[in-house]
Formats: sequence, C-alpha cells, structure tokens
Amino acid sequence: MASFILIFICLALGILLRGLKVFPENTAQVLNRFVIYISLPALTLVQIHRLNLSADVWLPVSMPWLLYALGALVFILLGKILELPRKTVGTLILMGSLGNTSFVGFPLLEAFYGPGSLTTGILIDQPGTFLVASTLGIATAAAFSDHAVKAQDILKKLFSFPPFLSLLLALALRPLRYPEAANIILDRLGSTLIPLSLISVGAQLYFHPEKIKRVARNLSLGLGFKMVVAPLIFYLFYVRILKQSGEITTITLVESAMAPMITSGILVHEYGLDTELGSLLLGIGIPLSLLTVPIFVHFF
Repeated sequence: MASFILIFICLALGILLRGLKVFPENTAQVLNRFVIYISLPALTLVQIHRLNLSADVWLPVSMPWLLYALGALVFILLGKILELPRKTVGTLILMGSLGNTSFVGFPLLEAFYGPGSLTTGILIDQPGTFLVASTLGIATAAAFSDHAVKAQDILKKLFSFPPFLSLLLALALRPLRYPEAANIILDRLGSTLIPLSLISVGAQLYFHPEKIKRVARNLSLGLGFKMVVAPLIFYLFYVRILKQSGEITTITLVESAMAPMITSGILVHEYGLDTELGSLLLGIGIPLSLLTVPIFVHFF
C-alpha cells in the first residue's frame, strides 16, 4: 500500500514543482538523464545478476515485439478505413504499440508485486520495449515522416544507451559473484529510479481540454488499444491458448497494459508526426493507467 501511495505522491510532487517554478524548466529532462545514466543501469546490473534464467524468459521478452507487430497492423488498417493522415497513423503505431514499461511500469510492479518483480520488468523493458523503440520505432517514425534514417543511426542510438549497455554487461557478469559492497551500492543507486522517474513524469503532464476535444477519436483509438484491447489479447494468447501461468506471466500481462511510452512521444516530436496527439496520449494515458492497471492486476 505504501508503494502505491508513493506513486501518487511523486507524481503530485512533479506537478507541484512545475507549478511553483522553484526548479529550472528543464528539470524533468535532467531527472530523465539521471534515471537513464545512473538509476536504471544500476538496477539492471543488480537485478539481472540475480535473475534465475529459465524457459519462461522468452515470454516477457517476446511481448513488446508481438505488441508492436499487432499494433502496427491494427493502426495501418484503421488508418485506411478511417482515412487518417499518414502522420497520425505513424503516431498511433508508436504510441499505441510501445508501453511505458519502466518509468511508470517499474513503480507499479514494485507496488503490486514487490522489488523482485523488477527483474522480469527489466527483461520486458530492455531487450523488449527499448529494443523495439530503438529499431522498429525509429524506422516507423522515419517511414511516416519526411525524414530518412540510416542503419548506422539506429545502431548508434542502441549502443549509446546506458541501460542497454548495462544489460549486456550484467549478462556477461552473471557467472561472477558481486562483492557485498557492490550489491549495496547498486541497490542504493537503483532505488532512486522510482521516485525520480515519477517526479519527472509528473512534471511533464499537461492537460488541454480544447485539444482533447479536437483529437478525441484518435486519442480513444490509441489509448483504447494500448491499455484495454492489447492486454486482453495477450491474456487470451498467453493464458488461454499457450496455457502459461505464474508470476512471470502475470507481470508480463500487467506490463502489456501500461500507458504509452515516453520515448515514443519523443520520437513523434523528433520526426514531426502528429505532435498534438502524441502529447495528449502521454498526458491522458499515464494518469489514466493508475486507474486501469490495478483493474488488470485484479483480473490477471
């Protein structure tokens, strides 16, 4: 219960700090950098080292890739049926197919399943969501915009992302035993991820009623698929068809219900897609997920 309350407190602090203007305007970006360069790599190094590799590992890693393929298919079809602008279709694919599996996903996992669940969360996020965003996501953003993208640009982004590098290092170090001091240091640094990421998210939440009315249909399509339809499809696929069960399956299903990914919103802006829709998918989706995800936790 305390972990769940912490989520709301940190989000509220982010909103409050932005409103009071006691920190620089780029505070959210600075916090994001700290999380990406310090908190998440530390958490990855310690959690992946403790990971008990089993045959179930394929499940959390596969979910984001399957979700992206499914989302791309759905939104391309909807784009043709509804005659949506090309840039809107690209935005819906990016925002409706990539989940916020770390910045919001990790705090919710810890609140409902404890710190041990973050190991599965990292498997979903790093070789899953992040890798999809860094490859298929960038390719999609370029394809639906006026920009061109080169393979070396994708590789550069991938191998200059600290959490991904820490994942590779953590896998390489698995046969070795960490000194106790290293475990303590990594645990302490990793523990900063949840409060800092949530404060950052809170500082970036914006609501514009007039803009919401203008893009209400497309907003409903993106959030409806990402936060309701997709997790139900994965439940049918993993549980009913493949007969998977256990905590790893449950955590994977819950992560599939998360709000749109912040990084996908950045791609929408960088490549000049439907930026208004992209901002609202984040601004509405993240706080809404604090209501919808607990429902799926109970259901799964």
